[in-house]
Amino acid sequence: MPEQVLQRAAKDVKVSIKNKLNEREISQRQLAEMLGVGETILTNAIRGDVSPQAIRLRTDIYKILGMNEQEV
Repeated sequence: MPEQVLQRAAKDVKVSIKNKLNEREISQRQLAEMLGVGETILTNAIRGDVSPQAIRLRTDIYKILGMNEQEV
């Protein structure tokens, strides 16, 4: 059960970020460049990776896209 909750939360984060990218007409490649990371690292963070690096990266993504964590 807890695993399903985590998977659902990760999916919600992914959808929210992708929607904001579309709204702002920013590609994942452009976002990766803005953040100074590779696309693979960015993709993993968007998909819900729980490593400290991915968590910090998501915080930076939220700032760039004008999101707050409650919005996700």
